[in-house]
This record gives sequence, structure tokens and C-alpha cells, in this order.
Amino acid sequence: MASPNVELFEVGVDAYNARDPEAFVARCEPDCEWHPFLSSRVEGTPGYRGHDGIRAWFRDIDSMFTQMRADVREVRDLGDRVLGLGTIQARGRESGAEVSSPIGWLIEAPEGELRRGWAYASHEEALAAAGLEG
Repeated sequence: MASPNVELFEVGVDAYNARDPEAFVARCEPDCEWHPFLSSRVEGTPGYRGHDGIRAWFRDIDSMFTQMRADVREVRDLGDRVLGLGTIQARGRESGAEVSSPIGWLIEAPEGELRRGWAYASHEEALAAAGLEG
């Protein structure tokens, strides 16, 4: 049986893949933070905050991509944190280009709801952020 935080992570991925922001928000603290690698690292924005921020993140993704799917290959329970490693597949809305890329996630959920989360463009970066090695 998965720990509550691993279950939280899995429910979040399912909500993401279903394009269901309300299911995602239902498992987040009101003042949560989400830092996707595209906005945080590529565009230089600070990420998304609160439930309305999560909803805006979903809208932003949908404005850029016609398809977006996360496939999780490995999940590690780190107590109040969870590390996920997998791939992301997307199709650009304007270009139609299909992309498949490694992705890593690190979430903090000390009270059983998402408090903070980060997505990383590589497994190595996610592992390093968690203080782990590959």
C-alpha cells in the first residue's frame, strides 16, 4: 500500500493527465506553490501560487499544447517529500511538433496536501534537488 504522500503524488499526476485542475487543486494547500520547469527555468517566472495559480498553470499549458501527458517510471517516498521520475510527452499547439522528454518532480506535502512542488528537465536535476544521487 502506498504512503499518503505517494498517493497524493499519483492523484496529482492523474489529475494532470486528465486535464482536471479542480482534482489537482483539491489536494493542494490554499497557499501552495508550483514551479514547472518551463516557466521557472526557461521563462524566468517564479511559478504559480495558490489554487488560482494552479488553475492558471493548467490554462497556460492548454494554451501551448494540444496534448500533454506525464508518464511516471519511478516514485520514491522521502517522508514529507516525494520524488517522481518519468517522461513528459507533448504536442505543440501552433507547431504540431511532438516532444518526449525526461522529467523529474519533487513535492513537499508535510500535512498531506501539496505545499510546494518543482518539476525538473532531467532526472539528475530532480535527484540533486532531493539530495540524492542516481
